[in-house]
Amino acid sequence: MSAPKENLKARLARMGWMKTVASLLLLVVVYAWTSTSLDIKPSQFLDGSTWRAMADLTVRLGPFYRVNKCNDAHTAWGDDEPLAGKPNPKKVRAVCEQGRSQYLFYDDYWEDQKAFLKDMKDPLLDTFRMAIVGAFFGALLAIPFSLLAARNLVKWTPVYYTVRALLNLIRTVPDLVWAALLTGALGVGALPGVLALTIFSFGLNAKLLSESIETIDQGPLEAMKACGASWIQQVRYGVVPQVMPQFLAYSLYVLEIDVRASTVLGLVGAGGIGVLFNTQLTYGKWHRVGAIIVVMLVVVWVMDFVSTKVRERLI
Repeated sequence: MSAPKENLKARLARMGWMKTVASLLLLVVVYAWTSTSLDIKPSQFLDGSTWRAMADLTVRLGPFYRVNKCNDAHTAWGDDEPLAGKPNPKKVRAVCEQGRSQYLFYDDYWEDQKAFLKDMKDPLLDTFRMAIVGAFFGALLAIPFSLLAARNLVKWTPVYYTVRALLNLIRTVPDLVWAALLTGALGVGALPGVLALTIFSFGLNAKLLSESIETIDQGPLEAMKACGASWIQQVRYGVVPQVMPQFLAYSLYVLEIDVRASTVLGLVGAGGIGVLFNTQLTYGKWHRVGAIIVVMLVVVWVMDFVSTKVRERLI
């Protein structure tokens, strides 16, 4: 009797390998189709110019700036008050005649970064304020809609599907698109950013909370319904106690996402540190762009760490 079992195990193992190979082949086909449509060749990922451009950007995000124009080379290493000390004809010639890029260390890099950190203070606080307000109002708006989007609470099908369709529509439009539309209507500032984050937070919170409501224990609801409790009483005493920890955890999670999203909304003029980021990007102040990226990485890491610890205690 052991031989058939062994054969069955061998057959299942072969089927597993066949599924793995089929999945890999499918991924290759999908990649080939998409890359062909986008006119992207595999060699471009291995091309030295691509990696040199990325390395060049990485260097310029730090305390170095690039000299690749003849006029800039004369300013940096020329005879007329050079920025890099004594005139250096070889470096000027390398840029002007040979087309080589040269890198120059910012003499006042640390002083400039310290001063720029002070300039980042208010936009960074605005980013936090926008995220907090957007997450707060989004969570409040999500409460009634999540109840109407839960199949176990709403028995009237038209209401359920209408609310579900509305939530799907809201989540379909990215927060950056909402911010761009609202900036066009309301003008540049923090208000369109807050409204965009509110809409985004509302859609995400409502989806997560409605799915949690659909998985609650139906026993308390059925008992209260048998005793003649109204729909509001069932929600208050049967639903809220079961989903409140998840609701608070979801709200913190959405706040964490809003902090990240609010940094990008400034690219379309919706306030926050993204406006400062876009300004430095426009003027080619790459070392300041690098400083903003480092600060936001630290902020997001701290937010992620704190949010994770709090959510672990709530759930």
